[in-house]
Amino acid sequence: MSIPEIWSSSLLRPGDVAEAFGVTTSTVNTWVREGHLTPVLVTPGGHRRFAPGQVQDLMAATHQDQGGGDT
Repeated sequence: MSIPEIWSSSLLRPGDVAEAFGVTTSTVNTWVREGHLTPVLVTPGGHRRFAPGQVQDLMAATHQDQGGGDT
């Protein structure tokens, strides 16, 4: 297994991110274009992979923007 395959096995696919947020993969692609998410790896075939921590950070920021969190 090459190094990129090892990395991608622990990274999230756009579909995984979409499922976590309850949105479509088109929305995830929009977030990438708008700079809200940055893929940590782009496969030779052009598929994006995301770090779980980055997705968790975006979820936390989204939750705070919606008025969530402890006060």
